[in-house]
Amino acid sequence: MESLTVPDVDARTLEGLRILAEAHHRTPEAEARAILVQVVRGLGEADDLLASMVGGDETEGGGRRRTGPH
Repeated sequence: MESLTVPDVDARTLEGLRILAEAHHRTPEAEARAILVQVVRGLGEADDLLASMVGGDETEGGGRRRTGPH
C-alpha cells in the first residue's frame, strides 16, 4: 500500500483532525484516510454529474473515459 506524508500541517488543523477522529472512534491517520476518500469520491461524482449535464462521459480535450463504478 502506498504512503503519504503531509508536511507543515498547522497545530490547529491537527487538533481538529484529532477531535474528528475521536468523535468517529478512529485514529487520526484513519480519519485522514476517510476524509481523503470522501473528498476524492465527491470529486468523481461531481465530474460524472457535469458530464451528464453536458451530454458526455469524457473529459474535455479527449480525456480518459470512465468505465466502472467509483
